[in-house]
Amino acid sequence: MLRRKITSQLENWYKTSPQTALCIFGARQVGKTTVAQAFARQNFQKMVELNFLLEPGAARIFETAESCTQLLERISLFKDTSIVPGNTLLLLDEIQECPAARTAVRGLVLDGTVRVIETGSLLGVRISEIKSHPVGYEEYLNMYPLDFEEFLWAAGVQEETLNHLKQAFDARVPVDAYTHHRLLDLWRYYLVVGGMPAVCQEFFTTRDLPEVVHRQRQIVESYRSDIAKYADKTQRPRILEVFESIQPQLASQNLRFYLSEIRKGARMAEFEQGLDWIIKAGIALPSYNVPEPQIPLELNEKRSLFRLFFLDTGLLCSCYPGIQLPILQNEPDANWGAVLENAAAQSLVSAGFQLFYFSSKKIWGTGLRPPERTVCSAGGNEIRQFLSSPSGAE
Repeated sequence: MLRRKITSQLENWYKTSPQTALCIFGARQVGKTTVAQAFARQNFQKMVELNFLLEPGAARIFETAESCTQLLERISLFKDTSIVPGNTLLLLDEIQECPAARTAVRGLVLDGTVRVIETGSLLGVRISEIKSHPVGYEEYLNMYPLDFEEFLWAAGVQEETLNHLKQAFDARVPVDAYTHHRLLDLWRYYLVVGGMPAVCQEFFTTRDLPEVVHRQRQIVESYRSDIAKYADKTQRPRILEVFESIQPQLASQNLRFYLSEIRKGARMAEFEQGLDWIIKAGIALPSYNVPEPQIPLELNEKRSLFRLFFLDTGLLCSCYPGIQLPILQNEPDANWGAVLENAAAQSLVSAGFQLFYFSSKKIWGTGLRPPERTVCSAGGNEIRQFLSSPSGAE
């Protein structure tokens, strides 16, 4: 199993928050269920898992049970297994398929017979279907694809090497040439493979890049299927138009996401719900404009101006036929801009930062195109990434 940083957060929840359930949400196939299952095996005598997508009958248990005791009895009967009081994890997988189960979480927490972990996708999209939210009885974790450090773990890079890198970074001294070039080589692999767990597992098991690309395209297609299945019928065409426009707009030299490139004459009022849907589903990572980079950035954001990044750099590469080999061979004419910028945005978001950007014409002379500046903020900290520079500017 791939080593994931989120495991330490699950351990912290288990030790410090016995009176809450844990809700892990994120885009499809980022590894939520796998992490929860592994954690349950290591920390509980018993795990009882209900998958509301694969076991439609499980939803009826939550919709008809009249008490927590009755609910647990029916779960035990449905799964043909016993529940060990105080040492059982109840895993509610794909919980977005059963709003009644989300409502029941509060009662399960108060009862205390089992600990509860929920995993699901599109939770933000289907939130209106939940009758009563377990406010105060639920903690939340966002989960994303593997970041570069997790990718290095999977590649077998030793902890001593990573510690050496961190020490060199802190001291602002170079690492040796071999380590430098080896990790740059792995970085280029990360750009084309990305961090989706099933894709990483395929790559590190077989090193078969054509199969890696095939798996990536299957995941991208599954997102299209999600749009067709979950989105409101009236919004589906617009959501798909936004989805299909992310990759070409990143590949262009646009300084922001333009609705006019989706359709001539398109207006925000027409696409606002579609944009909101695809962001809440975790498929797109938004970066909103700030007129001036002044803290707090959130108070200065202009949501009518934004950039959209794809949730995973490998999935993005799979949408650009033939880009993998030029990147791996470090060819200068590869479309580095789109891929590197997306990888930076993905890394920042997975580390807990919120993305912002600004373009300032004030600091550039006439005739020079202002650079896109991506700014991220988290807990008052600020990081600026100058990811592109204007033609003719130093």
